[in-house]
Amino acid sequence: MNGIDISRYQKGINLAAVPCDFVIVKATQGTSYVSPEYKKQIKQADNLGKLLGVYHYASQGGAIPEAKHFLDVVEPYIGKAILFLDWEGEQNPNFTNPEYAKAFLSYVKQQTAIIPMIYMSKSVCRQYSWDASYPLWNR
Repeated sequence: MNGIDISRYQKGINLAAVPCDFVIVKATQGTSYVSPEYKKQIKQADNLGKLLGVYHYASQGGAIPEAKHFLDVVEPYIGKAILFLDWEGEQNPNFTNPEYAKAFLSYVKQQTAIIPMIYMSKSVCRQYSWDASYPLWNR
């Protein structure tokens, strides 16, 4: 399967022209940011019959407050889209602390009864000890 992740930086993307089976859309970051494009991007992907995911870009503010913000925003898509945590070093002061990511993922699972996924680069997978109970999408 081929998939892509998109955010506000792909504003106006024509997903019909992109050869992909699934689309993962950035919805939130930190404890207050909401992507201004995410609803339009989700609707377009859904209308094209693409498999769908939504993601939160880990930042700062506490793992649980970040998870609450994410769930509040993506609530209409829970059960329709795979839930992801995007774990990158840029804009993430907690990057070297896998426990922060695990706390976020555990809270999402506890609140939704859905096992979320984490997404990161292959090099990050090898750098830290990750909890194998959360599926991984790496690039």
